[in-house]
Amino acid sequence: MRINIVIPSFNNQESLSVLIKKINVLYNKKIIVVDDGSKTPLALDDISNVKILRNNINRGKGYALMKGFKYSVEEGFTHSITLDSDLQHDPLYIKKFIEMDERYDMIIGKRKFSKTMPASRRLSNRITSNMISSIAGLKIKDSQSGYRRYNLSIFKELDFKEFGFQFESEAIIKYARNQAKFNYIDISTIYNNESSSQRIIIDTLKFIRMIVKNFR
Repeated sequence: MRINIVIPSFNNQESLSVLIKKINVLYNKKIIVVDDGSKTPLALDDISNVKILRNNINRGKGYALMKGFKYSVEEGFTHSITLDSDLQHDPLYIKKFIEMDERYDMIIGKRKFSKTMPASRRLSNRITSNMISSIAGLKIKDSQSGYRRYNLSIFKELDFKEFGFQFESEAIIKYARNQAKFNYIDISTIYNNESSSQRIIIDTLKFIRMIVKNFR
């Protein structure tokens, strides 16, 4: 496997800089940052192992991830580990993603859904995970986690329609329908600037619309 790290980012310069430093202390991996139209273009002081791809306008998390994956394929990488730029994903777990057997095509960081997680977030994840599990034909334990490892050989054979957060749900379904093998890594649950309940409800409704539009 030739693995890199792909991080989509939008207006997260401070937390992204902290994250990059943490990753570089622990690993020697190429990092692809996709600046998704930040108001102030991201700057990382010319760190040698970081490549910044830029969108002139905000296109959405899915669009940013796909841009990062396409670049990774062009550069000869076989797998990408994705994590968010807001410090909700502890880079210590990257080692476990790297060490997981190559036969798994998508590895998902599974969070603990305890009472410390906001009730609206638990409900949203339960709804979306159950729906995706039903469509995909296998049990998906945490459909909303963005901490993952993707087999890029499968990605490049698929056609995706979702450019927002719903891309990650679409990816699970389309990987599953392509006979991909899934596995999980237990990760800690970290919340920074947690989205409002109203935002979570809106995102859940967008997810349902995505399901109806793409998989009816």
